[in-house]
Amino acid sequence: SNEDMEFSTDVDWIRFDTTRLAKGKHQVKFTALANEEEERSGTITIKTNSLEKQVLVIQEAGLVNVFYVKPGSGGTGRSWADPTNLQTALKNATSGSVIHLTEGIYVPSDIITNGEASNAGDKTFEINKNITLIGGYPATATAGATPDPQLYKTIFSGKQEDGSESFHVVTVSAPVAEGEKVVLDGITIKEGNAADRGINITLNGLKFSRGNGGGMIIGGSIAELRNVEIVDNRASARSGTAGQCAGLYIFANANVQMVNCKVNDNDNISSNGGGLWVSEAKAYIFNSEVNGNSSKGTASGVHAFPDAEVHMYGSKVQNNNNTSFGAGVYARQNSKIILVNCLITGNVTTSTSGGGGVMLYDNCVADVISCTVSANGAAGPGGGIYRRQNTNTLRIYNSVVSGNTQRSPSTDVDAFEATAAPPTVRSSVISTKVFDSSGSELSGVSFNPTTMFDAGFRLIGSNNPALQHGMDAVQLQSLSQTFNPPLSEDIQKDISGASRSGRTIMGVWVQ
Repeated sequence: SNEDMEFSTDVDWIRFDTTRLAKGKHQVKFTALANEEEERSGTITIKTNSLEKQVLVIQEAGLVNVFYVKPGSGGTGRSWADPTNLQTALKNATSGSVIHLTEGIYVPSDIITNGEASNAGDKTFEINKNITLIGGYPATATAGATPDPQLYKTIFSGKQEDGSESFHVVTVSAPVAEGEKVVLDGITIKEGNAADRGINITLNGLKFSRGNGGGMIIGGSIAELRNVEIVDNRASARSGTAGQCAGLYIFANANVQMVNCKVNDNDNISSNGGGLWVSEAKAYIFNSEVNGNSSKGTASGVHAFPDAEVHMYGSKVQNNNNTSFGAGVYARQNSKIILVNCLITGNVTTSTSGGGGVMLYDNCVADVISCTVSANGAAGPGGGIYRRQNTNTLRIYNSVVSGNTQRSPSTDVDAFEATAAPPTVRSSVISTKVFDSSGSELSGVSFNPTTMFDAGFRLIGSNNPALQHGMDAVQLQSLSQTFNPPLSEDIQKDISGASRSGRTIMGVWVQ
């Protein structure tokens, strides 16, 4: 201001750090005291000799509201006897609120904040507060009911009655706040269609592209997904620039944990990214599936790109297919992946560029621990694990990488660069070779994937070296401590949760 300033307010819960400032360029800060009642508002007045301006401050309710929701309902949502609809519950929820949902199909009817009112694709379930949504209750739920999402399907669908499709069925943009997070439990998300990638909707200062994440997009938030299925979504060129990532897109420093989730059967019919894409963010995935996704480009299964971090425990990446790099797990551009007790099978690329099961491209790091990587295929090199472009670090422990198909003379674990550093291999099988805990190849023994795997990739045969030369729970726990922070205690178990104690068995199964 070019005049001295005074600050005042009409409420007692707004407090200033100062009430007067001399003319010039300054900042004034205010604090809002904790609210324990309903939503409230107050006015800040900024006054000089010649001018007066007001700023409206709205503080959300301090009450933690609980809502009960059924499709098509219009009640208060305070009980199962008087349920409301989901859009109303999302609007009225406050930080910490819990929304309980019965079985049924829920279709978004509200336009995303800052979206186009005339574009039905901008209709989404927008979660912009740190709240919990729990699905899987029966339609006849009464007080004390417990959810069973397998029996009572709570479905969020992006398919409108007129046939139009949401760019994202669910959009998560909740701000980061200490001790808070977004939680989704027992919900199926389907029939979204990401497209028009050149158009961004700005939420909390972040650009949410219409073309990323047909099923769900999470930007800059802390979120936990439990028993969530993101299935049968698409990305396409139906509008503007072709969409990327048909299923779940995580970006902008978001931190997401997934437990017992499925990202399956999503299809990008025009571009890159089928199931899960993590971009400049972190994902921790437990006991989950990324299966049966496809793309007309790269990364049909799991994509970490760029500067991403993906940790997967006890999970399956199976039967994903695409036409370019990295059908199963694809890390690119300074990304890091840690795979523990993961079954990576049946992933196929038709490209001669390579990369069937796991691929590293451009200064990435992968730790593959107690995994089975088999029956993946590439029309080019590296059907199992493939490295390409700049320096990629690969470490393989207690794993079996064998029985993949690739162009001759490539092998199950290969690298494009002639000068690529050899991978670290400990207590593992690579193709037919067996390596001990020091990384030395054992003489006189070999692995045959045709006779030493059963149909489920369990190890069989009394003379199977992968049953004898692996790492037990103690050794794996010791390995865990070499990471910062240490890896999950799940490293001591197999993919089914069975203990590895006293068992020196490679790969995902110990029984």
